Amino acid sequence: MKLKKCLESYEYNSGKASDICRQLGFVGLALIWAFRVTGGEKPTIPCVLRYAGVFLVVGLALDFLQYIIGTVIWGSYHRYKENRVTNDDDFLAPRQINWPVNTLFVLKQVAIFIAYILLAISMFNSFWK
Repeated sequence: MKLKKCLESYEYNSGKASDICRQLGFVGLALIWAFRVTGGEKPTIPCVLRYAGVFLVVGLALDFLQYIIGTVIWGSYHRYKENRVTNDDDFLAPRQINWPVNTLFVLKQVAIFIAYILLAISMFNSFWK
């Protein structure tokens, strides 16, 4: 296996995971809207769903922040290298350059996962009442 193939697999899978995470975030918010309590004077959202909503919004914000930070880091690094290398030169980027983006990637997945655990708990509780 060539190193290029590893990178292509990483980029494909991380891109898919981000797309799915984003879709799950929006679907989760729609579920909260669908399961709100509408019996009183104004609709209310049960406590566990409110927490799920917070995690969904945090997950979506981390998704956005991941791409903003990645753009700034790689744009700045490109600008830094622009006058130091030619288009045909091979060079290695510092290993640490992706750490902020990778951290945000993991955190958004965790936030969405926690939100779906809370959604599952809420649905389980509502079905067994």
